[in-house]
Amino acid sequence: MYIQIKDLNFKYKNSKQNVIKDFNLNIKRGNIVCILGESGCGKSTILRLISGLEEPLSGSIKIDGKIVVDDKNFVYPEKRGIGMVFQDYALFPHMTIEENIKFGIKKISHDEKKKRVEEVLKLVNLQGYEKRYPHELSGGQQQRVALARAIAPKPALILLDEPFSNLDAHLQNKIRQELKEIIKQTGITSIFVTHDAEDAKAIADQIVNLEIH
Repeated sequence: MYIQIKDLNFKYKNSKQNVIKDFNLNIKRGNIVCILGESGCGKSTILRLISGLEEPLSGSIKIDGKIVVDDKNFVYPEKRGIGMVFQDYALFPHMTIEENIKFGIKKISHDEKKKRVEEVLKLVNLQGYEKRYPHELSGGQQQRVALARAIAPKPALILLDEPFSNLDAHLQNKIRQELKEIIKQTGITSIFVTHDAEDAKAIADQIVNLEIH
């Protein structure tokens, strides 16, 4: 298995009980997995634990055979090779689309960065938008830029937190299909969380239902 999450437990400091209790998940390489559940069930917390923004009380996470966290190891977020797409897209408003995408690409030459930006913009169907700013784009286009930025460094895994919650209902079907096609083309393993069962059915290879404890 490409991703192995075993017996994960977590609680927030001011909370009496665990938000995440004995959570297990195995994911094959290239699969899109949806964690589905109501608000407050801990689904976004699972993304934070996988990305390294939170540390579990116990349990382990392995990505491609490498332990990123267990009772003896903790790999920092920037060393995990994980791309994130946030609910509000988190694009830098003062940067152009090109600069936003380049932000996460490190350790390659200026020319290679430019080439990579062109590649990912083509993938998300936004060629020619390099010099625009986020406020000049629609919600759906901003989401695709956020995805392009996450894909650009060629991560081991992409995490998407409620990727459709800010979109108009009539846009959702179209964007779901686009997102699925883009992710499948890259072959990058992905986990997304949503409260919407329609999102899950439209995109996921595997659906995990999370209940509130």
